[in-house]
Amino acid sequence: MEDVQCVGLDGMKGHVVRVEASVRMDRERFMIVGLPDASIKESKERLLSCLHGMGVELEMKKVTVHLSPADKRKTGTGYDTAMLVAVLREVMEEPIPLDEETCILASLSLDGKLETFRELVPAVHQAAHLGFRRIVLPPVDVSVIGRSLSAQLVPLYDISQLLDYLRGRYTPEAPDAPVFTAEELQPETNTMQDFSFVRGQSQAKRALEIAAAGGHHALLTGPPGCGKSMLADAFHTILPDLQDDEMLEVYSVYQIARGRRGYSARPPYRAPHHSASGISLIGGGTYPIPGEISLAHRGVLFLDELGEFSRKTLDLLRQPMESGYVTISRVRQSVTYPAAFTLLASTNPCPCGYYGSSERYCTCTPQQVKAYQLKVSGPLLDRLDFVLPLKNEGFSTGETAECSEVIRARTALARQRQYKRYGQTVLNGNASGSMVLEHSRLTDEQADRIEAVCYGRKWSNRTQLKLIRLARTIADLDGTEAISDAAVEEAVDWKQLASLQQDTARSGLFK
Repeated sequence: MEDVQCVGLDGMKGHVVRVEASVRMDRERFMIVGLPDASIKESKERLLSCLHGMGVELEMKKVTVHLSPADKRKTGTGYDTAMLVAVLREVMEEPIPLDEETCILASLSLDGKLETFRELVPAVHQAAHLGFRRIVLPPVDVSVIGRSLSAQLVPLYDISQLLDYLRGRYTPEAPDAPVFTAEELQPETNTMQDFSFVRGQSQAKRALEIAAAGGHHALLTGPPGCGKSMLADAFHTILPDLQDDEMLEVYSVYQIARGRRGYSARPPYRAPHHSASGISLIGGGTYPIPGEISLAHRGVLFLDELGEFSRKTLDLLRQPMESGYVTISRVRQSVTYPAAFTLLASTNPCPCGYYGSSERYCTCTPQQVKAYQLKVSGPLLDRLDFVLPLKNEGFSTGETAECSEVIRARTALARQRQYKRYGQTVLNGNASGSMVLEHSRLTDEQADRIEAVCYGRKWSNRTQLKLIRLARTIADLDGTEAISDAAVEEAVDWKQLASLQQDTARSGLFK
């Protein structure tokens, strides 16, 4: 008994599913075993209809289809074609050759046509990572999804064409029907603010450019009208475009979550309301699906009015902010989703917004101010690279500011240097500590300077590593291979500013 290769998904991680079929003389029956869900159990009728259309007689025969490994739950209709081929290999006289380097991913119609299914793109993505050399697909536009994959994608129209291909009688051609709709292939319309629209706030702009280049987290704080929301909207426009493999990864996350997003090169931008629950932010459910932090993968998670979120919800962000992924465990399933997002948050200093302002009188009591500011826990604040206090600034009518396109060009070059240095698509802000230290190229004097500052200010080992990450990103923006003394000093200055804001926040005096 020979099996047919397919791919199943546990969250975003794929695993090989081997499809076996047994056909013997017995009471007429068709069974699918191996923990199939309801949609796979309904495949029985689709398979029987296809077999009848091909003239295959199953009278007085018992057909058993096994999806291995038997202890993993199988979902979706992407196993249809693999199951049909497994049955045909048992009942047809002419052999159907199939090697272990070929994977079949397609649903079926009642008349034997190969059709797409919801998780096709992530399944193809994982099949390539699992080492399959050839992936049989429905008639989709492989020129779009195949740019970043090493596997050969074989689009076919129906089961007859598939059998001819496996027997070496047919060479597939480029299909007409795309996997993406015309709407999805169109570039997303940019409705964000351009950086040139934000006048003044030069310190915050510099910090956000560093954050965009290295994937660092930032918090903006200040009274209403100081420009927090404008800076947050403009931040997305200075992020570089995604590479082909990153586009496919992000699109796969949205396919699993059933989210609406085109196949776009622009990084995702998510801005959940402050009433969002912890499950909607992190992900979850009986069979967990991605949450907002995974939908913001390779992009921005903007939390406006941070003080309005519940403290319990915010603390759920602590682990994903450092690891770049989130693991969701439930009774029936445990899955891991990517979550390498850049956190950008904004908050007022108090419920009314005017604590510490010289323009309007604050109406909040000291207890209200302290309770509002302590919504953000110390460990979460410690994971922020920038805490930027903003004030209403005046500006000259002749003032000019750089547009987002110019800044984006600099951040793109800085990111390319990081990808080349680490050998993968990771940034200084989310690379592992060992990778950052290995490639930091700090001199002994610079290392002593960082150690002395951290010792004097009683900063933690995590803060020492953050200083090196920031200095490395500043050097990448400057285009230098080695970290300069000026980059180290600038990183220390940013951390001192963030530390000052964190200390005052913990004492209820955030200004």
